[in-house]
Amino acid sequence: MKFLPQKKWKKILLITFLSIIIVSASLLAYVSYVINNDTITQLVIKNPNGDKTALILYSTGLSSFAHDVSYAFADGLVSTGWKVEITTPSNEAPINLSGYSLLVLASNTYGFNPDTTTTRHLERIGDLEGIETVLITLGAGSAEQSQQALENLVETSNGTIIESLLLYTMAPNEGNNSPTEIANQTAREIYQG
Repeated sequence: MKFLPQKKWKKILLITFLSIIIVSASLLAYVSYVINNDTITQLVIKNPNGDKTALILYSTGLSSFAHDVSYAFADGLVSTGWKVEITTPSNEAPINLSGYSLLVLASNTYGFNPDTTTTRHLERIGDLEGIETVLITLGAGSAEQSQQALENLVETSNGTIIESLLLYTMAPNEGNNSPTEIANQTAREIYQG
């Protein structure tokens, strides 16, 4: 075969190079699939007898970071008497917000933008009809552009942003507190009952 080099070390080098390309392409395809596809989860209800109802939508992402932060925020709301419904943005997540007093969106940052599943679900909902909204933008260390894009998207959809948090997995967070502590504290401070 004329395609393959004649020297053994060149063959090994070519095979190694091709293997790296194949593995990298497979990994890239997997990551792209995970961050761009809806993940359907059960709707979890916390404090079913709460006075007001909040809907929290969090995108699963590549780690449990969004889940952990979202549930910490939910626990903060529950501690002040709220009923909280929490799930991921998908075609099975609620799009009729008339039964909710608060919408919370926890969005991961990919390529300096909010994740696709969150933006796609906002498109499904359409007009937010002025619902009070808390935004939690999550990133490894530089997510300001994503936070601004998410704020613009919610404002364009007629949402009323009452808080916009930016929480990091790697960079220091405000006051060097953990992201879950910040989320929980923010929820308790926004609504004292």
